[in-house]
Amino acid sequence: MNDTSVEHLPITPPRPDIDVPLYRQVEEDLRRLISEGVLPPGSLMPTELQLSRAYGVGRHTIRYALSLLAADRLITRQAGRGTYVTEPPDRSRFYLDRSFTRQMAELGKQARSRVLEMAMGVVDNTTPEPLRSRVGAPILNLVRLRFGDKEPIGIQATLILTERCPGIENIDFSTSSLYDVLATRYRLPIAEIAHTISATVAGELQASLLQIARGAPLLVVNTTAYLETGDAIEMTTSYYRADKYEYSITHRYSSD
Repeated sequence: MNDTSVEHLPITPPRPDIDVPLYRQVEEDLRRLISEGVLPPGSLMPTELQLSRAYGVGRHTIRYALSLLAADRLITRQAGRGTYVTEPPDRSRFYLDRSFTRQMAELGKQARSRVLEMAMGVVDNTTPEPLRSRVGAPILNLVRLRFGDKEPIGIQATLILTERCPGIENIDFSTSSLYDVLATRYRLPIAEIAHTISATVAGELQASLLQIARGAPLLVVNTTAYLETGDAIEMTTSYYRADKYEYSITHRYSSD
């Protein structure tokens, strides 16, 4: 962007007579220009000197305003190239009432998995609730790396009570959906799923599997699936890439 371009930006000059710091007024105005698309994603920002002249403030004021935008990831500074308006993250929205396979289909992606671990065991005192109440019952530990097409999306660690679904450990879960297998092969449709959502950062193994940097943010989704009888049959802890996916929940508001 050249000097002529910055002169044509619909800038709102800061007012020194109001009780708002100059840097904050500049930051809010630049934020407005970005949100309105006047400064579109990927565009080169005016230089500090150009902005200083346009806003009629010192360069230190501009520099501080830009640092606030950078902290919110609205702009990105590239050494030797300048400052650019950040491209919005390529995120697809997840919904809590859909299986992973269905969500991938709705996004136009093919769900597939790489089975990292699959082993039979028994429920003991270390098994999380509510499955722990079935101490001694056979349980399948299934860990999968989940993909949308060829892109790694998440890691899922699942515990499945197998008394009602004997032989499920022989299923090829690299291509099969767990919930579809339960519903079609064992006549055990899932009636209710409870969720808790939190956040963490990727450890070395998670980063390697998901092809992200160590310490990158992850969405953690814990689910417990219940049958129509009200009995819990499986629990899953999922770690999803937060740079690609977000969860969306819509509730009907009630003032009662």
